[in-house]
Amino acid sequence: MLIIDAQVHIWKAGKASAHHLRGRPDPFTLEELRLEMRAAGVDGAVLAPPAWDPNGNEPSMDVARAFPGRFAVTGDFDWRAGSDPKRIEHWRRSGMHGLRLIFNTPEKQAYLTSGAVEWIWQTAERADVPIMLLIPGALAHVAEIARRHPELRLCVDHLGIPRGAKDADAFEHWPELLALARHPNISVKAGGIPSYSSIDTYPYPSLQGRLRQVYDAFGPERMFWASDLTRMTCPYREVVTLFSEGIPWLSSQDRRLIMGESVCRWLGWTPCNS
Repeated sequence: MLIIDAQVHIWKAGKASAHHLRGRPDPFTLEELRLEMRAAGVDGAVLAPPAWDPNGNEPSMDVARAFPGRFAVTGDFDWRAGSDPKRIEHWRRSGMHGLRLIFNTPEKQAYLTSGAVEWIWQTAERADVPIMLLIPGALAHVAEIARRHPELRLCVDHLGIPRGAKDADAFEHWPELLALARHPNISVKAGGIPSYSSIDTYPYPSLQGRLRQVYDAFGPERMFWASDLTRMTCPYREVVTLFSEGIPWLSSQDRRLIMGESVCRWLGWTPCNS
């Protein structure tokens, strides 16, 4: 089984968000990531350039250019600077496999209602560029974007769970999340799962029912496993085996899809394990 982590951050500079430090000093380098991947049995990863690195997408892009069979990039850009369709139209030519956009505050989410970012969805749909969205507390916007742009591939990051939310508080939005499954162009990223429980440990029985609901709604073709490694306090290998071994109701085919095949198809990326 080829295991592809659908979200990892690496960075060279800038001050990381406190919940991403795991007790480590900045930065988190390719060398550290490769050591962790080797120990955890992870073959490749989708790199999400973090907003705090002033170098932007380049550290991740350098890695993907050097190891195109191991790493893909879902890049970010300053969408608040105004309309720039050419940037998205030429995204894939630069080696990017998609976008990851962050609408995680009321100020950023206001752009979704003003029409100021409509050009992004229009351009990405036309250019066939998939988009991952960090958009907690605003899933109704995802449904509306998907409805207006049925050929645009959208993925909801971290199952729409707000930063720091745990246990029952993490799942207050669950009906809204599951309802998104009616839109065939919406997928979900099951990232950082161990961080959403404060009441149990591996294999996190309190979360298994929630994951089954996501699986039943979206299916393994639209459910992507991710670690969000740099904010995990448990071993990387444990985040991997929660899905690859610790969920008894997943078939071997389900595991292959969720653990990497589905996100690679979604991105149009062909990794290798050689």
